[in-house]
Parts: sequence; C-alpha cells; structure tokens
Amino acid sequence: MSAQPNATPADSRRDEVVQATCAVIAREGLDRASMRAIAQELGSTTGVLTHYFRDKNDLLGFVLKAIIAKLELDRIDPSSVEASLEDVRNLLGRYLPGAADNELWWRVWLAFTVAALSDSKQAEQHRSLYAQMRSMWTALLTAMQARGEVAAELDPALEADVILCIVDGVGIQALISPELYSHDYQMAIVEAALARLAPR
Repeated sequence: MSAQPNATPADSRRDEVVQATCAVIAREGLDRASMRAIAQELGSTTGVLTHYFRDKNDLLGFVLKAIIAKLELDRIDPSSVEASLEDVRNLLGRYLPGAADNELWWRVWLAFTVAALSDSKQAEQHRSLYAQMRSMWTALLTAMQARGEVAAELDPALEADVILCIVDGVGIQALISPELYSHDYQMAIVEAALARLAPR
C-alpha cells in the first residue's frame, strides 16, 4: 500500500501505521493485533497510535477502508469502459495473491472475513462491499453483453457472482496451497472461467 499522492506527514504516518497493522494481522491474526504489538512492529510507542486513532477498533476500521480502497472500485465506470474479456482477465489478475504485495492483502482480508462471522458490524461491512462489487461486475458484464463481448444467453448477475466466487476461492486456495497455486495456475483458472462467457 503506497502513500497517497500529495500526502501530508500525518497521511504518511497513518499509512505506516496501516502497513504495520497489516503485517501484524497477516502474521499473528486479528485477535493478536493489539495496539502494543502494532506499536512494536512500527518501532514506536502506543502513544503514537492513539495520536492518530482513538482505539484498536478505530484503527482496524481505518485499515479495512484502506484495503477496500486498494480495489479501486470507484475508478471502474462500467458505462464508460469498453472492456474486453482480456481486460477483465487482466483486472482479475491484479486482485489475486500472486500479484505484487497481494498475499499480505489477502491474509489481512481473510482475517477480517473470519471476524465477520461473529461480528455483526464487520459482517455488514463485508455485505456492503460485496454488494458494491456485485453491482459493478453485473453492470460491466451487461455492457459487454450489449456490445457482443459476452454471450447473449448468459445472465450477467449470475456471472458476476461466479466471478466473485472464483476470485475468493482462488485467493483462499493460493494461500493454503501456494505450492499448487502459482500465479500462472491462478490465471489459468480465471481464464477457464472467462472462456465460457465468450459468444459461441
């Protein structure tokens, strides 16, 4: 997670806190990501953390927003993007664990996902994000279908859910069995799923 352009010193420091928090969560889990552990990772005192965040919940909420921002969903406008299946492939490839620093991102995301099973507020945030992604993919596939890029007989809403489930499934399997799920193999699975979208 790189610093924002034109970031202030406070923004840069918050980014450092987010990176330290993600490192602790990825290594030790959400429950063990205490303010003390995060401060140690950062090489500072807990006072530095409380200067920017009220408490652990405030910090974790900020971290989750940073993770969601990494998806850059607000930059994808289905009505103005003439995407091809190759473009969709490349976009999905950016989200998988084998790309850039995504393994850390995935470990943190899954820690929050597990927390959502017993935390109603966390669950609502997850539902909201998935609803946003589902809506974006449905609109994008609908637009592609209208241009003849996607088979006319397919249901864009159903295919949007297929994409979400495939990415989630590949992401989880790649973390559990990295020796089996190389980035090339991850992409092969994505390509197999997208192949069925093409007009016959």
